[in-house]
Amino acid sequence: MGDTPSIVFMNQNFGVLDWFYRGPSKRRAEELGWEIRVNETGAPLDADQWAEMIADANALLTTWGTPKLDETVLARNDSLQIVAHVGGSVAAVVPDSLFDRGIRVCTANPLMARSVAEHCIMLMLMGLRRAHDHIKLGLRSERMQQYKDWAIRVPQDCTIGIWGFGDIASYVVDMLGPFEPKEILVASDHLSSEAAAERGMRKVEFDDLFGQSDVIFTLAGMTVANTGRVAEKQLRAMKSGSIIINVGRAPLIDPDPLLAELQKGRIMGIFDVFEQEPLPVDHPYNDLHNVILSPHFAGTGRDMHYMAAMLDEIERHFAGEELQYEVRASRARQMTDMGAVREAQKK
Repeated sequence: MGDTPSIVFMNQNFGVLDWFYRGPSKRRAEELGWEIRVNETGAPLDADQWAEMIADANALLTTWGTPKLDETVLARNDSLQIVAHVGGSVAAVVPDSLFDRGIRVCTANPLMARSVAEHCIMLMLMGLRRAHDHIKLGLRSERMQQYKDWAIRVPQDCTIGIWGFGDIASYVVDMLGPFEPKEILVASDHLSSEAAAERGMRKVEFDDLFGQSDVIFTLAGMTVANTGRVAEKQLRAMKSGSIIINVGRAPLIDPDPLLAELQKGRIMGIFDVFEQEPLPVDHPYNDLHNVILSPHFAGTGRDMHYMAAMLDEIERHFAGEELQYEVRASRARQMTDMGAVREAQKK
């Protein structure tokens, strides 16, 4: 291999390249003195074209739009050692067969998760302090209302519920600390009661989370099994005046009972993700006063650092050092895979 690994960034267009290969990431590549080969056509490559391009690669940088690294894509490669994902979930890119080859996988997901968690805290405070009534946001929102609003609450008086416990939820729990919430509940199939208690949470059953919480974050991985799991039963169990915040993926919640419950005005919905994106201008959410919306950018903010972090991981690997952001096969299977979800919905 020599002193310099052979690295390919598997971008499917120039837009993705420009978005990630800038600022700290570009400087880090220059510091390392590594050549990073990219798709310079400006158009997506098919599996055979990728197979030819990455035939001699020791390391791959994958990202949005990268094809699944199946046997067709890796057909000509017998030198790959590490896949570093410049993004969040690796589920759509990394099959079990990759792990079977002994190839290591890492992801910038913790960086993205921190940005999403910050967005979660902002949205929670906006909801509790009823920003939709009292805060005017430039020319894009209604006039502020000035009155003594008895419905305004603070986290200290609220039970916070979290469905799912991955990187985002872990950051959210850390960030909630200074706000001293009354209690933090968690529903997770992958977290023990003892581990939850160590983080200052109480583990509850999935259904119980909704009736006991004042604020609910839906942060579970978007898998086929989790599709529509928040349904009429859970939504009707929510307390009057409670808030549901979805920054995971829209299909985590069954859309029809969600809309019906919001139209009653009994609960508040705060969403960063939608079944159709961009959200159509005639969508009913746009006419509901008890809804706060953001355009699927909760994870935005640290994007220019993703590739730098993954280049550092590649450097650690070839130096024989421990990786900071490694993903095992069992974890990869739990991560969001929208392609699989959409295929299941078609069936």
